[in-house]
Amino acid sequence: MRSLRSRVPILVATAAAVSVLAVTLLAQPPRPADSAGQERSKAQDSNASEEQAIRKAAAAHVAAMNKGDVDAVLAFWTPDADYIDESGKATRGKDGLTALFKKGMAENKGSKITGKMNSLKFLRPEVAMEDGSLEFTAPDGSKESNRYALVWVKSGDKWLISSARDLPAETSSLPSLAYPQLKGLEWLVGEWQDASDKIDVHTVCRWDRDKSFLLMEYEVKRPGVEPIHVSQRIGWDGHNGMVRSWVFDSQGGFGEGYWQRQGNKWIVTKAGILPDGGTGSATNIYEFVDQNTLIWRAIDREVDGQPLSDTEIKFVRKTAK
Repeated sequence: MRSLRSRVPILVATAAAVSVLAVTLLAQPPRPADSAGQERSKAQDSNASEEQAIRKAAAAHVAAMNKGDVDAVLAFWTPDADYIDESGKATRGKDGLTALFKKGMAENKGSKITGKMNSLKFLRPEVAMEDGSLEFTAPDGSKESNRYALVWVKSGDKWLISSARDLPAETSSLPSLAYPQLKGLEWLVGEWQDASDKIDVHTVCRWDRDKSFLLMEYEVKRPGVEPIHVSQRIGWDGHNGMVRSWVFDSQGGFGEGYWQRQGNKWIVTKAGILPDGGTGSATNIYEFVDQNTLIWRAIDREVDGQPLSDTEIKFVRKTAK
């Protein structure tokens, strides 16, 4: 029988609480090759048809903008759609968008607007993400452009915009999908140290190449125990439309998590495999207090079905020398 006592410090040791948590995927029986091929062919045909429908809707949306017809523009947006500009200001719902579009069209009156779809990716059959750009040519010939990310959803037989994000100009050379989705976690980038005298946890977070992933490295030290090292990679799962993470610790534990944002908190549901084959699960919470303060919590923790107490640690940002 495995000893629960021997594994509790791993879960209590802050960073290791994210390390031993993974999602178990159920393997599905293989399908006959012909059947699988036919299904892929049907899916590809369907995506091609829907892609053309989205491109047609996108072109009509730009045409409505050129006409200065606010009602026609709003017809391409869902009633509860949201728009976030480059500064991070959010506008939601028909009333807010109506006022925003009226102001924008007045400011750009006389300009010729052209749109370009850089990429289109289906997250699900009824949800697609577009990376695109708009170019505004003023009557005097001067030009301005901006880049955006749109989420299209199918409503009945129409494709509508449910969410729009302006992308900063400096990200124009970055991958089209990952960075806009991970930008909300950019405040984690840097070096952090726990503010407790009971445990020593040092964390460094940085961007991977092209800002396609966030990489977090933890070192957990406790008196009389070998330090634990944990690596966590946070990325954007375009297929399922969510932020996910994968973690590995120096003792052989590994895991996976699913992230959701709630205000100034990120809620992470995690589950995984311990080095001895046991299973663990927990909910982690990363709470942004200010640019130099982070509260990390682990709640609903279990090892092999046995509950463990909640834990909370405050981290402070280490300033560069």
